[in-house]
Amino acid sequence: MHTYNEIINQADQLQKTFNLVGKMGIETNEVDQMIFTGCGTSFYLAVSASKYYQSVTGNFATAVPASELFLHTSTVIVPGKKHVVVCISRSGTTSEIIFALEHLKGNDNIRTLAVTCNGDTPMAEKADQVIALDHISEKSVVMTQSFTNMLFALQVYAAKVAGSQKDLEELKQVPEYVQTALTAEEQTKALADDLTKKRFIFLGSGSYNGLAKEATLKLKEMTQTECESYSSLEFRHGPISIVDDSTVVILLAQNETASYDQYLVKDIQRLGGHVLIIGPVVRGFEADEIIRLTDGISDRNRHAVYMPTLQLLAYQRAIRLGYDPDRPRNLTQVVKL
Repeated sequence: MHTYNEIINQADQLQKTFNLVGKMGIETNEVDQMIFTGCGTSFYLAVSASKYYQSVTGNFATAVPASELFLHTSTVIVPGKKHVVVCISRSGTTSEIIFALEHLKGNDNIRTLAVTCNGDTPMAEKADQVIALDHISEKSVVMTQSFTNMLFALQVYAAKVAGSQKDLEELKQVPEYVQTALTAEEQTKALADDLTKKRFIFLGSGSYNGLAKEATLKLKEMTQTECESYSSLEFRHGPISIVDDSTVVILLAQNETASYDQYLVKDIQRLGGHVLIIGPVVRGFEADEIIRLTDGISDRNRHAVYMPTLQLLAYQRAIRLGYDPDRPRNLTQVVKL
């Protein structure tokens, strides 16, 4: 199974990514706003990367789907302001990314950075600067290690822009923590195998909201399961009405949100929902299941450590339902218009 192999060898690839981006020269021009963009998984990556970038550097950052850049330019680009547009695409051939780069070309106030797993592509040729993770070469249709590594690359990039040695030191530890997380795949298998659970909800706040969106997409792509994602506390404002005893809620825990997370878990459990917590938790935290992740690094640098568990859950559920994760229905590796 290509998908399985690409999930479980992420630690080695992350180490290569850290070494590569760590040695790169970083172009740091004056900029009013960073715009992170992509399609599908790459857009969800952009959501997390933009929030991370703003948190680490103190500079304004946002995320938009790539199509917004050429369909609704005035809602994204402010005339007279300096922008850096970070274009994210595993293949480097995504149609909307190419259209966006062509549409923005010639604007003196816009610089572009391509982040891709294929440096020899039209996207890379059209961008002003490139982060090419050529060591990532997925054979599977769904994005797994490419998501984790491109996000990680942008985290290292942001830490270098900020000159934050503390963040770089924490990010340096991530491959080891990911390797540890990969030893716990049995923890999700029982939940994946339980066919009484019909509906899956993924919750994450701040820069973890992009991870929740991506986890939802992975499960949907591999299994066609009914699933949704929300910012954690927003789930209480309406969507919680769908919770019953066939519902699994997976909450991406952070140290800084622990007290609010516990109230949310209890609200969901009162309605019959089954709650799985992934992340560091304080002593005495209660949920139906807890997969503990390291708190040896700060919340803002732990993103990649969550991904193997979320990806393995989707993979295991697909196997239980009799689907082939390498050949998801209605999907191809590259989407072109």
